[in-house]
Amino acid sequence: MVKTLFLVRHGEALHNIEEQKAKKTASAKAEVQGMESGSEAWKAALEAARKACLKEERLRDAALSDGGKAQASLAKTELEELTSASPGLPVPARVLVSPLQRTLQTAGLIFPGRSVIQVCEDLRERETCLPCDTPSPPLDMMGCELFSHMDFSDPLATRAAEGPSGEDNSQLRRRIRRFFQEGIATIQENVLCLVTHKAFLRELERGILGYPEASEFGCGEVRVYDVALAADGTVVAVLRHSRACPWEQLAAEEPCPWSPQAGHTGCVPQSPPSPAVEKLGISFEGNMVFMEEARHLVRGISF
Repeated sequence: MVKTLFLVRHGEALHNIEEQKAKKTASAKAEVQGMESGSEAWKAALEAARKACLKEERLRDAALSDGGKAQASLAKTELEELTSASPGLPVPARVLVSPLQRTLQTAGLIFPGRSVIQVCEDLRERETCLPCDTPSPPLDMMGCELFSHMDFSDPLATRAAEGPSGEDNSQLRRRIRRFFQEGIATIQENVLCLVTHKAFLRELERGILGYPEASEFGCGEVRVYDVALAADGTVVAVLRHSRACPWEQLAAEEPCPWSPQAGHTGCVPQSPPSPAVEKLGISFEGNMVFMEEARHLVRGISF
């Protein structure tokens, strides 16, 4: 099966501001102490300061800053422009969002009143056991007007009932792979939007999507991938849009083999495919990947 995924990182949250303040202060102190900027000791000092500030209870399930709300509005405009072009990218038929307040706010601002927003526990940030990464009780969030149209029933959740525990990057990657196999692969809709977090998106791109050199998402950033899921768990991903490689619509006179009439709702790739593409034997012609071949390879396959 082939799915188009819109990946969105939440807008700037209050704890992101505090992180930067703590690092700036720590950098100044390190300089006074004679540490060379960029040295291991300097990096360690900044990281220690960053983690210390995030332990503050006042940052529990941090909300968006005013700047973060503005970034969410810009992301909304970006998605509208991408999907309103002729031909444009397909409109997400379903939105999946992390249960943390900053992602819920971002999704609510991008998709106001949208009835197909599913709050999904597996999209949460890496488990750090820090207040800022601890979701508020669902009943509290359901009482917010901005989230009142969201579905908190979470049929995709596989989180243990005993609550959060620490999680390293390798464990996060395993969670992501399980989510793709047990969640994404079972969703009927083929065009999805995931509103989630920096660490989740980093390990998603550098791990299962096969882009090990991918840069980290900025706050409010949008990227789009076409993803083919194979029977053996192989994932073929082609980047369609990012800030570095924005999507470009074809000229009106050019053929559009990925249009709905041709059986595909993808778009023009702006970067080489992941290494897994060669494993599946998908052919290329210039900069066009014929995802229909991937569709044929994995058609009818379930995990």
